[in-house]
Amino acid sequence: MRSLGGLLLRPFKVAAAWLRLLILTIDHFGFKSARAFNNEARFIRSEIKSALRYIRAASRTNPHSIIYIFAHYVKKALLRHRQFFRSALNIALPLSSLAVLIITLNLWGNFIYALEVIYDGKTVGYISDESVYLESRNLAVQKLSVGLGEGERSDILGKPKYSLALVSVNELVDVDTLSENLLEASDANITNACGIYIDGKFLCSVKNENDARSVFNAILEEKEVRSDEKVGFIEEINYVQGLYPDESSTMWDAARLAEQLKKTKRSQMVYIAQRGDSFSKIADGFDMTVEKLKELNPDLAAANKILVGDTVVISQEVKYVRVKVVRTESHAVDIDFGTVFSNNSSLFRGDSRVVRSGVKGLDLVTTQITTIDGVLYSTEEIDRVRISDPIDEKVERGTKSTSVSSSYGTYNVTVSKKGFVWPAPSARTISQSYGKKGHRGIDITASGASGKIIVAASSGTVEFAGSAGDSYGQQVLINHGNGVKTRYAHCQSGSISVRSGQRVSAGQTIARIGSTGNSTGPHLHFEVIVNGSCVNPLQYVSR
Repeated sequence: MRSLGGLLLRPFKVAAAWLRLLILTIDHFGFKSARAFNNEARFIRSEIKSALRYIRAASRTNPHSIIYIFAHYVKKALLRHRQFFRSALNIALPLSSLAVLIITLNLWGNFIYALEVIYDGKTVGYISDESVYLESRNLAVQKLSVGLGEGERSDILGKPKYSLALVSVNELVDVDTLSENLLEASDANITNACGIYIDGKFLCSVKNENDARSVFNAILEEKEVRSDEKVGFIEEINYVQGLYPDESSTMWDAARLAEQLKKTKRSQMVYIAQRGDSFSKIADGFDMTVEKLKELNPDLAAANKILVGDTVVISQEVKYVRVKVVRTESHAVDIDFGTVFSNNSSLFRGDSRVVRSGVKGLDLVTTQITTIDGVLYSTEEIDRVRISDPIDEKVERGTKSTSVSSSYGTYNVTVSKKGFVWPAPSARTISQSYGKKGHRGIDITASGASGKIIVAASSGTVEFAGSAGDSYGQQVLINHGNGVKTRYAHCQSGSISVRSGQRVSAGQTIARIGSTGNSTGPHLHFEVIVNGSCVNPLQYVSR
């Protein structure tokens, strides 16, 4: 039994044998022939050198024998190296045939069959298909028919004749060239000139394009503009060189063109509504009445309002050409900040505190302002760059119940928009207002007021509690910070439940209503002191 190794090596042996056979074949038919051809060529070169030496020697001794000697060596070479020259000829003939074929294909590749357009017996051009002629004819008719009526246009050019011709690709003409050739071949009275087109509509032709341009440039130069402003026409102005009818009705000089451009035409002048615009504001801006403005804009008048972006018709008649001036301006714009709310269980419901003030952001806004004939047309924002981001305001909102339970019983407190608590939950009557006869606070009382509880109007630190030996009698003074203090006077003797230096919270019981000091009856004298001066307490508390 054959070994496993022998079975595995067998395919490689077979492949090696085939590879050896391939190399021998290439060597025999390729390299061997090439070596033989090279050796033969080397031998021929040596013989040629030897023959040339003999011919040069013969030319000096017997010049008339050179032709005979040269013919002898050529005949001898052809007979001796017959196989070499046969191989060379077999190679040279196919190569030369291929070269001839390539040259022929390249030469004929530049020629195509085309339509020869013959007009009045004259060739006006070669085209790839009839559609080129039809388009060229329409273009020629448009130029020739300037100032003519529709009925006069059809016969302005005759019909051509076609002939099939073999021409170079370079001889084909395009639409514009054929159109010019048709015009030159026609009997029309035409001349080279510059056609003036406004918004695609032909106005006239001027023989000198520079004259035409100078008329339009003079209109623009009349406008005084700043260095950062660009001036131009609303209408699209095109100058088209070509053949045009040399008729007085359409061939103008610069003076006539300038006179025409001063006139008006029937065309709407419009304005794009901006923020804050109204009928009266727009009418004032364009020196017209509101009634006239509404007459020109019946749809807007029916709605009786103008929205941002609405197109408002200002006039039905405008200048022949209108000048627009465009400039860009940059200005800073405030960006409103947001408000972030969070809950605070130490504040009563309805009370809130700003714990961080908001800061507006800032954007640099670039706008493009366009005026038409000196009147504002539009303002468009074209760029916006953020300079600084806004910072949100942080506000804490109270969640604490307004129903307070204490050793003094349960009572409900009322919180104002400024977050101050009404100081006497069970007494709501104001018996004497602030400012009356120099009164520095408000007097609060109720039926059976004596003994009703007094609460702190806001959180703070007790600055004084007791009797100061003055007309206020028993009193409590609380400092709330930021220059704000509150005073509670005429308290019932022995009812003060807080002491100096103690921290109290809004709505906390601090005393009871009494009639101590200079008092005509049980009531609470309540003061609000801001930076040392008394203010109307009703600016801070509400019943």
